[in-house]
Amino acid sequence: MTNHIAIISSATLSLIGQMIIVILFFYFSKLRNGLIPRIILYLTIGGIIQTIGILGSSFDELNCTLFGLFRLYGGLSSIIWSSILIYSIKQLFMVFNNQNSSEFMDIRDILNKLVKLEMKFCLYSFGLPLLLLTYPLLTALIYHSKNSQLCLFYNIQTDPLLQKMQLNIQKLILWIIPISLYLIYSLSILNRIKHVIKDDQEKQEIYIEVKKLIKQILLFPIITFICTLSFTVEDIQSLFMSQIGLTQTSISLAFLSFWGFLNCLAYLSQDSVRLEIRSRKMSEEQQDM
Repeated sequence: MTNHIAIISSATLSLIGQMIIVILFFYFSKLRNGLIPRIILYLTIGGIIQTIGILGSSFDELNCTLFGLFRLYGGLSSIIWSSILIYSIKQLFMVFNNQNSSEFMDIRDILNKLVKLEMKFCLYSFGLPLLLLTYPLLTALIYHSKNSQLCLFYNIQTDPLLQKMQLNIQKLILWIIPISLYLIYSLSILNRIKHVIKDDQEKQEIYIEVKKLIKQILLFPIITFICTLSFTVEDIQSLFMSQIGLTQTSISLAFLSFWGFLNCLAYLSQDSVRLEIRSRKMSEEQQDM
């Protein structure tokens, strides 16, 4: 239990931060306007599920495998929603595959197209992880006794070879491949957006607000990279090692569980959120007077 104090502390902070995002979303009507705020809400919901999974897995008295599945589901859902967030930004500011193209279409038309895809996004982001979760669920049922490395997700030397293979495949499908693709995709898209804005001198005035928004949105993939790097490296490392140290696992999960809290800070740093909170405080102070 003492080895999990850092994980429990960071996961608790993340859970509080993610609940703040949800409360602000439903409390302020203006923060519900538009597809991007809803994507951030969906991303937060996935993060809450993941955080509950990490938190529950840290208590020996609770069902380790059940909360481990929560962690896998929430993590994969968060990665998919993070990718959709970057995709939406790409569509909004028309960063085409052709690097020489800087066409700027009517944002309202693009938003309408994205809104029509919202239901498909939800089905894909919440449904696909549920479908893929059948694999670790079967693994958990076959190897019903947990090992010493947190809920059937890391091998120990005495594990059967077949179990090691199944766990390695599980890690590749449910984390290593998705997070690697997301990081490559998001950083390449944001880099191309940066070049379009920089090179297109004729539309510098149009892109002033775009620059500000991109800087704020850029925080989300940067936070994702920082919080998931250690965990991803450890997952890759575990493919080639018979055992991972408990201290290293605790550090990786502590970074991973801090993801939601830092996302909350990124959300609160957005101009629209700060402006809405400030205006609400001012109106309440005027009413008190």
